[in-house]
Amino acid sequence: MENVHVNYQKRIFTILLLVVIAAIIYLGNDILFPIILAFIFGVLIRPIDAFFQHKWHFPKLLSVIITVAIAIIIFAAILLLLGFQLKDFFSDLPTLEKNMMKVIHDLGDWINKTFGVTNFQQEKIVKENFMKGGKFLSMKNFGSFTGALVNFILVPLYLFLFLFYRELLLGFLNKLVPPKSSERMQIIVNDIKVIIRMYILGLLLEIAIVATLTTLGLWLIGVKYALFLGLLVSLLNLIPYVGILVANFLSCLISLSNNPSLEQSVLGVIAVIGAVQLIDNNILLPRVVGSKVRINALASIICVIVGGSLAGVPGMFLAIPITAIIKVVFDAVPNLEPYGYLLGDEMPKALFWTKKKEVAKQIVKEQIRNPHPDKPKAKPKPKPKTE
Repeated sequence: MENVHVNYQKRIFTILLLVVIAAIIYLGNDILFPIILAFIFGVLIRPIDAFFQHKWHFPKLLSVIITVAIAIIIFAAILLLLGFQLKDFFSDLPTLEKNMMKVIHDLGDWINKTFGVTNFQQEKIVKENFMKGGKFLSMKNFGSFTGALVNFILVPLYLFLFLFYRELLLGFLNKLVPPKSSERMQIIVNDIKVIIRMYILGLLLEIAIVATLTTLGLWLIGVKYALFLGLLVSLLNLIPYVGILVANFLSCLISLSNNPSLEQSVLGVIAVIGAVQLIDNNILLPRVVGSKVRINALASIICVIVGGSLAGVPGMFLAIPITAIIKVVFDAVPNLEPYGYLLGDEMPKALFWTKKKEVAKQIVKEQIRNPHPDKPKAKPKPKPKTE
C-alpha cells in the first residue's frame, strides 16, 4: 500500500513539473528561444572547438572564439547569397505590383459575379479591416523586428558562453545526481549530444536536397528567381506543417512577376513544390531526419502544435529536437520510461489483439480435445490382480 502511495506521489510530481515547464516556456519564450537555439548549435559545433583544443593545442579562449567566428561566417555567407537574390527580386517589384493588381482586379470581378458584392463594397471592407488591424500589425511587426535583432546578437553570445563554460555546466549536472547515478547522467548527456548532432546534420542534408530539387524544377518550367525560391522553400520547410503552406503562397506570388497568367504560374509552381514535398515526406524525412530522432508521427504532430501554441513559430521549429531530448531523459529514468516508449516509433512485435487471437485458438483446441470440461474424467479401471 505504501508503494502505491509513493508511485502516485511520483506521478503527481511529474505532471506538476511538466505543467511548470510549459508555463515557463509560454511566459518566457522570447528569453528561452535564443538560449535553446544557442545550446543546439553549441552541441553541433563542439567538435570544431575540440579539434582546435586537442589537435592544435589552442588555448581554450582562442579556440572558442575561432569556432564561434566560423559559425558566424557560414551564417553570413548564407545571408549574403539570399541578399544577392533579393537584390534582383526587388528590381522587378514594379512588374510584380502590376501583375498583382491585374490578378486582384480579376479576383474582384469573379467575386462580384459569383456573390454579388460590388468592387466598391469590397474596397470598403478591405479598408475598414485594414484600419482596425493596421496599428496592431505595425506594433507587432516592430516588436518582431526588434526581437529578431536582439536574438541575432544574443545567440552568438550564448553560443560563446556555452562553449567556454562547458565543463562548468557538465559539473553542475553531475552534482545534481548522487554519485551512484553519475554514470547514467553521462549516458544521458552523450545520447543528447548524438541525437542533436545527427538531427541537425539530417536537417542540413534535407535543406540541401529540397533546395536543389525545387530550384531545378522551377528552372525547368521557366520561373524566374528559381534559386531564390528554392532556398526560400527549403528554409520555410523547417517549420513543420505550416512552413510549406507559406512557401507555396510566396512562391506563387513571386512567380507572377514574370508570368501574369495565373493558371500557368500557380499550377506550375504548385506541381513542382508538391512533387518535392512527396519526395521529402516519403523518402527524406523518414530516412534522413526521422531515423535520427526516433519519434512517431503522432507525437511529433502534437508536439509541433503545442510548441506553436506556447511559443509561436520558434516553438514549432524547436519542438522536434526538444521532444527528442525529453525522450532521451524519459528512456533513462525508470519511472518515466513508459512516456519515452509512447513518444518513440518502436512498434511492439505482437499486438494485444494478436495475443488475444492466439489465446482464443488455444481455447478452441482445448475444447475440441475436452468438449465437457466440467464433467469429471472417468477413473481408469484397476487392472485385475494376477495370482
